[in-house]
Amino acid sequence: MGVKIDFLSISNMDVNTKEEAILQLVNVLEKADYLADKSLFEQAILERERTLSTYIGHEIGLPHAQSNGVKEPCVVVGKLSKPVKWTTENEYVQIVFLIAVPEDNQNNLHLKVLSNLARLLMHEDFRMKLSELDDTATVALLNKSVKEDN
Repeated sequence: MGVKIDFLSISNMDVNTKEEAILQLVNVLEKADYLADKSLFEQAILERERTLSTYIGHEIGLPHAQSNGVKEPCVVVGKLSKPVKWTTENEYVQIVFLIAVPEDNQNNLHLKVLSNLARLLMHEDFRMKLSELDDTATVALLNKSVKEDN
């Protein structure tokens, strides 16, 4: 059974910090009506990131949170115009996958999405494709790859 989650994509994000990137992606979710309470979700995602960095290598960050501030599960992909420092070890990120899942989701949805994304992102050809595609094509690729990867 495939994963039931929506994808959004935004390219050429001009940000200078990890927090700016995360907050800009939260704004995208709010504008697209995926959030019930923006500040509640912001608090959850930033707290999760402070607890443990979501840097996974290859200039990719996977911030994620389950929150009552989320109405509908969604992943928003942010492609940054320049890499930003993501960790205290000076690791930089250029593509951010912000995963938003309601607190009471079914069957650990966020873990399935995280797992599927992490598995796909291990492959250089998939990462290269992602970095080259426009937003519409990025969403199509993720819809095909993540949802059918179960």
